[in-house]
Amino acid sequence: MGIEPRERGAMALPGTPRPIRASEASSLHRLIDACYREYGLVLNLFDACERHLLDPGAYFRAHGGAFWVVCDEAGEVRASAALDMHLVDGRPGDGPAELKSMYVDPTWRRRGWGRRLTGMVMDEARRRGAPDMELWSDTRFGAAHAMYEALGFVRFGERAVDDSNNSREYGYRRTLRA
Repeated sequence: MGIEPRERGAMALPGTPRPIRASEASSLHRLIDACYREYGLVLNLFDACERHLLDPGAYFRAHGGAFWVVCDEAGEVRASAALDMHLVDGRPGDGPAELKSMYVDPTWRRRGWGRRLTGMVMDEARRRGAPDMELWSDTRFGAAHAMYEALGFVRFGERAVDDSNNSREYGYRRTLRA
């Protein structure tokens, strides 16, 4: 969808998606916390469902995927998205790939970052052979749901999350086949 993921360690201009560096985890945490606070939520890295954020690059590489960020000129993370391929015995399974950790700084919204990053993750999952894409999004994130639906995702379920925010999430899925 127009943006290619950059190779690890490659130089990128501000505003260009690239793999996260381990040193950027605290900046990523500030981004996610700002997004959560809009809804009265708090990022708690001790919640089991958030532990992948401690070292997101390593976590997603170990799961056959990647974690990308978009930084501003000062190096602050302003948007993020991740791909989890759900490896089975070291290979992608037959199930869907998963879009995770899609966040855009409130001051960077309405610039197309959510669509571009979602498209980039779908393209990469398709390239890696995933038949479908799935994601889970907090029920309170209505604007994100509208974007996902506009991109062809269909809501298929709801689940409770065992976290300190007492969250509930909607599941969305779409095919990656042409």
